[in-house]
Amino acid sequence: MRRVRLVLRLCGAVLLFQVCAIEAQSQSIQGAQFDPTPVRLPRSTAARKRPVESSDLLRLRDVKGMSISPDGKWVAFVVAQAVYEANAYRSALFVASTLDSRVRSFGTAGTPHWDEINQWEPEDPQWSADSKVVWYRARLKESGHWQVWSWSLVSGKRLQVTRFAGDVENYRLVSQGRVLFITVAKRASPGVRSKAYQPGLLFPGPIRPYQSIPVTTQLRWAQEPKRQYWVHNLRSERERRATTEEIDAWKARDAADGESLSEKERKALEKYHLLEAKDSSDRAHVAYTYAVDDPSISRSWGRRLLLLSKGTGQVKELTPDAHFVDQFWWRPDGAELYFTKREGMGRSHELWKASADGSVIDLVFKPAGTAYFSSFSSDRGGRQFACLVEDNITPPRVALVRSATRNVRTLVDLNKDFNALDRSPAERIEGTNRYGDNWYGYLVKPLGYKPGTRYPLVVTTYRSGDFFLRGASGDQNPVQVYAAEGLAVFCFDVGMIRNVHPGKFEEKLLDWASPTASLEAAIRELDKRGLIDVARVGIAGYSHGEEIAGYAITHTDLFHAAAGAAMYEPYFYFMGGAEWWDLFETWGLGGWPFGKAAEHWKQISMAQNAERIRTPILQTASDTEYLLYLPLYRSLVDLGKPVDLYVYSDELHVRNQPRHRFEIYERNLDWFSFWLKGEERPGLEKREQYARWRKMRDQVRGLPDAASEISEARPMTLIRLRGYRIGAA
Repeated sequence: MRRVRLVLRLCGAVLLFQVCAIEAQSQSIQGAQFDPTPVRLPRSTAARKRPVESSDLLRLRDVKGMSISPDGKWVAFVVAQAVYEANAYRSALFVASTLDSRVRSFGTAGTPHWDEINQWEPEDPQWSADSKVVWYRARLKESGHWQVWSWSLVSGKRLQVTRFAGDVENYRLVSQGRVLFITVAKRASPGVRSKAYQPGLLFPGPIRPYQSIPVTTQLRWAQEPKRQYWVHNLRSERERRATTEEIDAWKARDAADGESLSEKERKALEKYHLLEAKDSSDRAHVAYTYAVDDPSISRSWGRRLLLLSKGTGQVKELTPDAHFVDQFWWRPDGAELYFTKREGMGRSHELWKASADGSVIDLVFKPAGTAYFSSFSSDRGGRQFACLVEDNITPPRVALVRSATRNVRTLVDLNKDFNALDRSPAERIEGTNRYGDNWYGYLVKPLGYKPGTRYPLVVTTYRSGDFFLRGASGDQNPVQVYAAEGLAVFCFDVGMIRNVHPGKFEEKLLDWASPTASLEAAIRELDKRGLIDVARVGIAGYSHGEEIAGYAITHTDLFHAAAGAAMYEPYFYFMGGAEWWDLFETWGLGGWPFGKAAEHWKQISMAQNAERIRTPILQTASDTEYLLYLPLYRSLVDLGKPVDLYVYSDELHVRNQPRHRFEIYERNLDWFSFWLKGEERPGLEKREQYARWRKMRDQVRGLPDAASEISEARPMTLIRLRGYRIGAA
């Protein structure tokens, strides 16, 4: 999995300043706590109608894994929920009946499954062949190891199945359901520091210089763990090391490992950039996803599906024109392969199936209307499918689709208390920009919208679609809370990530220039409709969305406030490390930044174009990434331009601590209310914040004392870390 994630991150939708491909279990930077109290589902709707608040979004219950039983009678799903008071997360395992309205709680599902950038990675529970036992890989204490646990539908009891002195990485039901085949990884303990002599490290090595993480820690994370393979007999409950023959037969196939393939098969696959592989139960067929990263094949990066029939060595492309294949899995008997695909433009996943040899491909389910479906799983015969369904104003619900009728039925509404609140609907708006690229987004009007009134607008960036519009990419901008506070919100999708011919900077530049042109077209359209005040437009960004925001505010005068804006800088070229140097070379930004690539850097660098920036910028960064924001921050400070940078401790690329999330929600709302509406939201703790912002506003307006304030700019724009001023000495 480590190799697959690296390919997806670097060859696909590259995230700005991202921590790439570090194994999740090796992380030691984790500020969010674990609360063993199980998540509870709401018994009733909200007591009264009222607007959505930031705390409502923070407390939403999210599904983090789901699967339907082989007999189709039950759906097991894991639920996560943030707890502000404890700065922690809770979890729970539930089982819902597909025959009636019964929903049973089986208690906590353990600690979050954090991935390499601190997102909670979903993991599906697994079922026994008789549909009476649910298995799940869990860790019930933060100090413990990941083990396999089971829950009995008959007794309701939870049992620890494995007790390895290491972490269970994955497990599979094999040998006609009699045994579990288990991969165990043993890693160096995060808290143990070697006392042995450490020789000097030849640079660059597997480290990222820009991160505020000790080199020894990064090296430990980069090390591949020692793996063992075990067999757990489900009847006798005995465990033993797997034999070489069992490992060869049952080990999950690595897409990049061609050792088990014939020369003919390897040759047939060599032209594909393989990502992930899954064998049919008889191992006669192998399904592969592969990256579409060749600009001569497709303008945009994508992921498609192919099938290898081992008997004949034939390779068949099952989705030759698809934009993105998400899930794929085999029916237990190996007779059919199921997969989901989406064609982009924010629309839902579709469910398809293919015969074992790929000769027949059929559509199983295509959503009607604007509902968004995802996270499918099938029963033994492919007659029923569990899934999640959502829309722009409704968080995901657990649902059931019957393949014969294609009827959809909601089994569990996880957030019916939230769904009773006042929310503003979304309207899809789309068009084509001057580069010929299609664009789209979703307009959420202010709650209580009055026709004929022009409202201030906040544009959120990166990804948008028919799914629930919660907080945009990174979950930092509370869409419905903005609407409740009188702001219009345009949830904008940045469009495709282009495949670039090596060294062709003019092609890569369109990844930023084209979305900016789309934003110009969208704002013109909203202005033409009389919906917005073009003098009060803000933009919010996270990760790749920060790049779009950063490019837009240095190349247009569209935006009058920004929360999250950054760009690649020559400084980052020096600090990026080997993986980024290769990427910059591909983008036409390789070599000494002050040499032949200097003009290219000048076109995108915010620090080098700081004199052109007129937009007040609020930046939010993790303590492992804040160094990357300093070139722009210091440039704007030196020029006396408005900027705030808040640094959050014990965080990675994703800020996941509940209290941090809530604070970011509220400060972003404060920022846009101040700059776009001229309002200061109440709170004694905000007095210093607003005093500082008022001084910034005076600078922007060019008051008589502006010159003196510019010369005193250092104490006015602060970097903050848990209330301490660490910059602007």
